[in-house]
Amino acid sequence: MTSIRQALESDHRRLEALLEKAMAPRDRIDELAYRELRAGLLRHIGIEEKILLARARHRLGAPLSRARQLRIEHGAIASLLVPTPDHALLRELAALLADHDAVEEGEEGVYAECEAILEDERESILEAIRNYPVPRLNPHYDGPNTHRTAREALAASARQRFRE
Repeated sequence: MTSIRQALESDHRRLEALLEKAMAPRDRIDELAYRELRAGLLRHIGIEEKILLARARHRLGAPLSRARQLRIEHGAIASLLVPTPDHALLRELAALLADHDAVEEGEEGVYAECEAILEDERESILEAIRNYPVPRLNPHYDGPNTHRTAREALAASARQRFRE
């Protein structure tokens, strides 16, 4: 029997493998792996925001204590997916994801917290996760206001107002 936590942590491992594959060629980026990574990360963020955090907020009547920080990090991750990737950008993304995933995973992570809150909705949540669509990808944009470091992306995302 798969848990919500297992499903989402397994997706983290899949995304980590795609990131490694995208960075594997020393002289370029594996574009197919990166495209799959980019779509996968955006889908994963959507699952967390639209399903997991939304249902937890509905159940509690208020957002999880760590929801705002996760939204800031989700915004930063998404913004690093906008410009054309290079190895430096993917190293920034990898570092941000490592810190972000650590907050979500494990016995004290957000996934375990949500699973405890939403225990009676496990099957419907897993079904919603399975059926969550892969987003359409926009072309890369390398113009003004694009972020190429995690620090810039986090600072810009922190300035955004998030609906709770």
